[in-house]
Amino acid sequence: MKVKVFGLMFTSWMLVAFTNISHSAAQEGVSGLSSSPAAASVTKTVPPAFRHTGAAHVANGVALRNRASGWIHLRGVPVGSTIVAAYLYWNFSDGSAIGAATASALFDGNRVSGTKVADSADPCWGMAGNHSYRALVTAFVPGTRPNEDYEVSLLGGFTTSGQNPWSPTEAQTIRAEGATLIVVYSGPTTVGRTVVIYNAFSGSMFFSGTGSFTLTGSPGSGSGLFTMTGADGQRGAGHDNGASNETGTFNAAAMSGPPTAASDWDGSAGLPLVQLWDVHTHRVSLATPSNVVVYTSGADCLVPVAFVVQLGL
Repeated sequence: MKVKVFGLMFTSWMLVAFTNISHSAAQEGVSGLSSSPAAASVTKTVPPAFRHTGAAHVANGVALRNRASGWIHLRGVPVGSTIVAAYLYWNFSDGSAIGAATASALFDGNRVSGTKVADSADPCWGMAGNHSYRALVTAFVPGTRPNEDYEVSLLGGFTTSGQNPWSPTEAQTIRAEGATLIVVYSGPTTVGRTVVIYNAFSGSMFFSGTGSFTLTGSPGSGSGLFTMTGADGQRGAGHDNGASNETGTFNAAAMSGPPTAASDWDGSAGLPLVQLWDVHTHRVSLATPSNVVVYTSGADCLVPVAFVVQLGL
């Protein structure tokens, strides 16, 4: 994981205890040094960004650290469906606590402008801040064959070195995390379903504590799906398994992490390297008027980017 040294927040004995999983105190915090203070635990109420009735969703993503471009393998849209909306999210850390209002990317060769949806503390890589962006890319997802591979390239000075993020010689002024495509569709199978998307996660980085997120505007009560995408999850400092024991609950029911399942923050969108990006979907039981997602981090710095709640399977 990232042995994070958050200023003077860790005592000397804590630092010694984490030494075996740190790659460099000058790099990632418990991923190195954090240049901006942040609370270990975060509690936030998050309003909906988008609501689609009579619809369902699929999502997938790609890790982009030290590569800047990669392919998102979208699967699961039923044949004969109509594409309602497609949202591309991406995230990176840099030398600014507050990110620019917009950022550009290439989606399947098409330049898109992303609107910033969140600023958070850097997840312990010694940067000043972390930023999430969203672009509407519906026009570039073919309605007849949406289950395709889509290339995403971030623009603006990202390295393509392919280096192990935990290498002692790894040093960047801007660090990409990843990108996720969320596609909402309608069709004969989506009658009675509703999709709600959340992305207002400013100030949501948490480490060695809990991230508790109350998602308002629930689509209803009953069986459904929950999709998360987030930055900086990892199995360990490269090829070890020193991290990724985070547990997750949805409305207090165990959802992810041991002993239930794999962690939602294991960097699986980029395994075996470069890790640091996650997209996971779970069957859950929804409630009204809100749903509560709680993650408990062992010793890692994590940033939620977008959550999706769907009523109906």
